[in-house]
Amino acid sequence: MTHYDPLKRTLLMSLHPENVAAIVNQTKIIEYRRRFFKAAFQAFVCTTGPHGGIALFLDCDTPIAADADHLAQLGQRLQGDTYSEIFDYFQPRNTGVIIPIKTAISLQSLDRHWLQQTFPGFSVPQAYLFLDTPAKQPLLDCLLHTPTTQQWTLDWTSRYAQIAQLLTD
Repeated sequence: MTHYDPLKRTLLMSLHPENVAAIVNQTKIIEYRRRFFKAAFQAFVCTTGPHGGIALFLDCDTPIAADADHLAQLGQRLQGDTYSEIFDYFQPRNTGVIIPIKTAISLQSLDRHWLQQTFPGFSVPQAYLFLDTPAKQPLLDCLLHTPTTQQWTLDWTSRYAQIAQLLTD
Protein backbone atom coordinates (compact mmCIF):
# COMPACT_ATOMS: atom_id res chain seq x y z
CA MET A 1 0.00 0.00 0.00
CA THR A 2 1.55 3.28 -1.11
CA HIS A 3 0.30 5.52 1.71
CA TYR A 4 1.22 3.22 4.57
CA ASP A 5 3.91 4.71 6.82
CA PRO A 6 5.62 2.12 9.06
CA LEU A 7 6.78 4.92 11.38
CA LYS A 8 3.25 6.15 12.11
CA ARG A 9 0.94 4.34 14.56
CA THR A 10 -1.58 2.10 12.84
CA LEU A 11 -5.01 1.66 14.35
CA LEU A 12 -8.08 -0.41 13.71
CA MET A 13 -11.15 1.73 14.35
CA SER A 14 -14.83 1.20 13.76
CA LEU A 15 -17.35 3.43 12.00
CA HIS A 16 -21.01 3.07 11.10
CA PRO A 17 -21.78 2.26 7.45
CA GLU A 18 -23.18 5.72 6.70
CA ASN A 19 -19.95 7.35 7.91
CA VAL A 20 -17.81 5.02 5.80
CA ALA A 21 -19.95 5.84 2.74
CA ALA A 22 -19.64 9.58 3.44
CA ILE A 23 -15.84 9.30 3.64
CA VAL A 24 -15.70 7.40 0.37
CA ASN A 25 -17.97 10.06 -1.21
CA GLN A 26 -15.72 12.82 0.21
CA THR A 27 -18.57 14.45 2.14
CA LYS A 28 -17.03 13.45 5.48
CA ILE A 29 -13.56 14.90 5.97
CA ILE A 30 -13.49 14.98 9.78
CA GLU A 31 -14.38 12.41 12.40
CA TYR A 32 -15.77 13.38 15.80
CA ARG A 33 -14.75 11.60 18.97
CA ARG A 34 -15.25 12.47 22.63
CA ARG A 35 -11.74 11.16 23.28
CA PHE A 36 -9.21 9.44 21.07
CA PHE A 37 -5.57 8.71 20.40
CA LYS A 38 -3.72 12.05 20.60
CA ALA A 39 -1.20 11.84 17.73
CA ALA A 40 -1.41 11.67 13.94
CA PHE A 41 -2.17 8.11 12.86
CA GLN A 42 -3.25 5.84 10.05
CA ALA A 43 -6.15 3.45 10.43
CA PHE A 44 -7.94 0.59 8.85
CA VAL A 45 -11.67 1.07 9.32
CA CYS A 46 -14.01 -1.73 10.26
CA THR A 47 -17.58 -0.99 9.22
CA THR A 48 -20.03 -1.96 11.93
CA GLY A 49 -23.21 -3.96 11.46
CA PRO A 50 -24.14 -7.40 10.22
CA HIS A 51 -22.52 -6.87 6.82
CA GLY A 52 -19.46 -5.14 8.23
CA GLY A 53 -15.84 -5.67 7.51
CA ILE A 54 -12.70 -3.78 6.61
CA ALA A 55 -12.81 -1.84 3.35
CA LEU A 56 -11.18 1.51 4.11
CA PHE A 57 -7.77 2.89 5.08
CA LEU A 58 -7.36 6.44 6.43
CA ASP A 59 -4.39 8.71 6.96
CA CYS A 60 -5.38 11.16 9.68
CA ASP A 61 -3.69 14.17 11.16
CA THR A 62 -3.36 14.98 14.85
CA PRO A 63 -6.80 15.27 16.46
CA ILE A 64 -7.79 18.83 17.35
CA ALA A 65 -9.11 19.19 20.88
CA ALA A 66 -11.53 21.93 21.86
CA ASP A 67 -14.71 22.63 23.79
CA ALA A 68 -18.19 21.77 22.50
CA ASP A 69 -18.87 25.24 21.07
CA HIS A 70 -15.63 25.40 19.06
CA LEU A 71 -15.96 21.81 17.83
CA ALA A 72 -19.53 22.46 16.68
CA GLN A 73 -18.42 25.64 14.89
CA LEU A 74 -15.59 23.74 13.21
CA GLY A 75 -17.91 20.94 12.14
CA GLN A 76 -20.33 23.46 10.69
CA ARG A 77 -17.60 25.33 8.79
CA LEU A 78 -15.48 22.42 7.61
CA GLN A 79 -18.10 19.80 6.89
CA GLY A 80 -21.45 21.58 6.82
CA ASP A 81 -22.74 19.70 9.86
CA THR A 82 -25.56 20.99 12.04
CA TYR A 83 -24.15 23.08 14.89
CA SER A 84 -26.70 21.89 17.48
CA GLU A 85 -26.15 18.18 16.74
CA ILE A 86 -22.39 18.46 17.17
CA PHE A 87 -22.70 20.72 20.22
CA ASP A 88 -25.14 18.27 21.86
CA TYR A 89 -22.78 15.35 21.16
CA PHE A 90 -19.88 17.04 22.98
CA GLN A 91 -21.84 18.98 25.61
CA PRO A 92 -21.96 16.35 28.40
CA ARG A 93 -18.17 16.65 28.87
CA ASN A 94 -17.77 19.95 27.00
CA THR A 95 -14.69 18.55 25.31
CA GLY A 96 -13.67 16.30 22.46
CA VAL A 97 -11.73 16.17 19.22
CA ILE A 98 -12.15 16.43 15.50
CA ILE A 99 -9.88 14.23 13.46
CA PRO A 100 -8.81 15.60 10.05
CA ILE A 101 -8.93 12.91 7.36
CA LYS A 102 -6.09 13.62 4.93
CA THR A 103 -6.33 10.54 2.70
CA ALA A 104 -8.92 7.81 2.27
CA ILE A 105 -8.25 4.62 0.34
CA SER A 106 -10.96 2.10 -0.44
CA LEU A 107 -9.91 -1.53 -0.16
CA GLN A 108 -11.32 -4.72 -1.53
CA SER A 109 -13.74 -5.56 1.28
CA LEU A 110 -12.72 -8.13 3.87
CA ASP A 111 -15.85 -9.56 5.49
CA ARG A 112 -15.99 -9.47 9.30
CA HIS A 113 -16.93 -13.17 9.47
CA TRP A 114 -13.96 -14.10 7.28
CA LEU A 115 -11.69 -11.96 9.47
CA GLN A 116 -12.99 -13.71 12.61
CA GLN A 117 -12.36 -17.15 11.09
CA THR A 118 -8.93 -16.24 9.70
CA PHE A 119 -7.64 -14.28 12.70
CA PRO A 120 -8.75 -15.88 15.98
CA GLY A 121 -9.69 -13.25 18.49
CA PHE A 122 -10.56 -10.65 15.84
CA SER A 123 -13.20 -8.29 17.12
CA VAL A 124 -14.49 -4.90 16.09
CA PRO A 125 -13.15 -2.34 18.57
CA GLN A 126 -15.53 0.09 20.25
CA ALA A 127 -13.00 2.90 19.97
CA TYR A 128 -9.74 1.62 18.45
CA LEU A 129 -6.92 -0.81 18.90
CA PHE A 130 -3.33 -0.79 17.72
CA LEU A 131 -2.45 -3.00 14.76
CA ASP A 132 1.29 -2.33 14.88
CA THR A 133 1.95 -4.77 17.69
CA PRO A 134 3.54 -8.22 17.39
CA ALA A 135 0.25 -9.96 18.24
CA LYS A 136 -1.59 -8.13 15.43
CA GLN A 137 1.17 -8.41 12.80
CA PRO A 138 -0.52 -11.21 10.76
CA LEU A 139 -3.70 -9.12 10.47
CA LEU A 140 -1.74 -5.99 9.58
CA ASP A 141 0.22 -7.89 6.92
CA CYS A 142 -3.03 -9.17 5.41
CA LEU A 143 -4.52 -5.66 5.35
CA LEU A 144 -1.41 -4.16 3.79
CA HIS A 145 -1.64 -6.66 0.94
CA THR A 146 -5.35 -6.15 0.28
CA PRO A 147 -5.95 -4.62 -3.17
CA THR A 148 -7.08 -0.99 -3.25
CA THR A 149 -9.83 0.33 -5.48
CA GLN A 150 -9.88 4.13 -5.18
CA GLN A 151 -8.43 6.96 -3.12
CA TRP A 152 -8.63 10.66 -2.45
CA THR A 153 -6.30 13.09 -0.71
CA LEU A 154 -7.32 16.43 0.74
CA ASP A 155 -5.13 19.51 1.11
CA TRP A 156 -5.79 20.87 4.59
CA THR A 157 -3.74 24.10 4.29
CA SER A 158 -6.68 26.52 4.01
CA ARG A 159 -8.76 24.53 6.50
CA TYR A 160 -5.98 24.71 9.11
CA ALA A 161 -5.97 28.49 8.70
CA GLN A 162 -9.73 28.51 9.37
CA ILE A 163 -9.26 26.27 12.40
CA ALA A 164 -6.49 28.46 13.83
CA GLN A 165 -8.56 31.60 13.32
CA LEU A 166 -11.64 30.12 14.96
CA LEU A 167 -9.72 28.74 17.94
CA THR A 168 -7.96 32.06 18.61
CA ASP A 169 -11.11 34.21 18.35
